[in-house]
Amino acid sequence: MNTYLPKRIVVNSNNSRFFAILMAFSGGVSDVYCHIYFHGLVATQTGNVILLASDLSQKNWSQVIPKLLSIFTFSLGFLAGIWIKEKNDHYLYWRSYTMIPVVMASLLIPFAPYDFHLLKLCSLAFGTGLLMLTFTGVRVEKNQYTIMMTSGNYRRMLTEWYYYLTSKNKSAILKRSAENYTIVVISFLTGACLLAIVNLFWGPYTIWLASITFFLAFMIEFSQASRNN
Repeated sequence: MNTYLPKRIVVNSNNSRFFAILMAFSGGVSDVYCHIYFHGLVATQTGNVILLASDLSQKNWSQVIPKLLSIFTFSLGFLAGIWIKEKNDHYLYWRSYTMIPVVMASLLIPFAPYDFHLLKLCSLAFGTGLLMLTFTGVRVEKNQYTIMMTSGNYRRMLTEWYYYLTSKNKSAILKRSAENYTIVVISFLTGACLLAIVNLFWGPYTIWLASITFFLAFMIEFSQASRNN
């Protein structure tokens, strides 16, 4: 017996595949950009801890500071997100407005002098922490995932494909779940690889790849809030 799956799944904008693609792509772009220019990450804080330990073992003191600052300002952004949510959870547009800092930071970074590279890193890390709290528990259709990173999503992708491929009943819903996580993982990897390539030509302005996708995600979230208002 075939499981019924509608041809068009109606979901909230921030639960759509397109929104998930934009956020995952932005995470790949941001992390690789910050690693190239600032020797730190902004979305994958676990990676920061690992790299930090490696730098300490090799006495690379100059590269320790960016990672510490990224972890600190990411945490501040996350805590700020908790405060904003508590104060404005009844306000439909609060999620949209928490996206503005990372949009503005990614847009302005190329214009700031090189000496401000730590401030650039901190601005992106703060905005990313804010987003991580804002979209905690967000789903791509019915599947919960983590924005702007791939580690947990990669494990979920493997799990869903395993259950689908080993199941006697090849459920369309189970396949859809596996495809959703695959889309998120591929989008993150695409953003990371594209940044590495485009950086050869655009240099510091490559961060605008993230600006574009962050802004599109902002417009989707803002439009959704307007429809629900």
